[in-house]
Amino acid sequence: MNKRVCAAVLAVAVLTAACGGEPVAAPPTTTTTTTTTTTTAPPTTAELDARAKAAIAPPAAFDALGGVVKTSAPANDSEPGEEGQAVATVCQGSPIFVDGVSVARTRVWTGRLNLFQRVHATADRPAATLVESVRARVKLCSGSNTERRIKLSLPIAVPQGGVDEFYAYCQANLDPDLVPWSCQAVMGRGTLITVVVASSSTQEAAEAQLASVTPIFAETFAKA
Repeated sequence: MNKRVCAAVLAVAVLTAACGGEPVAAPPTTTTTTTTTTTTAPPTTAELDARAKAAIAPPAAFDALGGVVKTSAPANDSEPGEEGQAVATVCQGSPIFVDGVSVARTRVWTGRLNLFQRVHATADRPAATLVESVRARVKLCSGSNTERRIKLSLPIAVPQGGVDEFYAYCQANLDPDLVPWSCQAVMGRGTLITVVVASSSTQEAAEAQLASVTPIFAETFAKA
């Protein structure tokens, strides 16, 4: 084969045998990978308020037990929930706050019962962290103040289904203007937390009251 024919063959073929030489390797293939990042927008205050509204017990929840709604905050469901409210106050000390964006709704019942509930829907603060904060504060208070009368834990069954975190305790109220004893249950799920308080003249009565109403509060809370 003459030199002109060899030159023509090399020009046409990418991978061929050169005249009298070895095969020529093809260039490596380059692959480009594109990574897509998805950003989730944080919930709006209106969305948080909708969760809090769905999680709080309805006004008629305790009609059968003689409980009558005294106050709600906000007063009407059509009004927006409150921002920046405290989650709990232990031993009349400094309040525990969400430390982030949250919307809360509050309701109080009187009559044959003495109940308080506040529900917080938070933007990104895990309820488990807040429940643990309450537990730690109660333990610290009971160990640092011998005048305090506190029952660190209560034999109340943890509500099943829709409640991931639960803690209950009782404390004596030293303020003479307050009901002598308050027992509290703190329930958490995801970024939703509620604090329920039952108050009475004795620790035993407050504890019994809390034990009887906790399943009712948990039922609504779990559906939110």
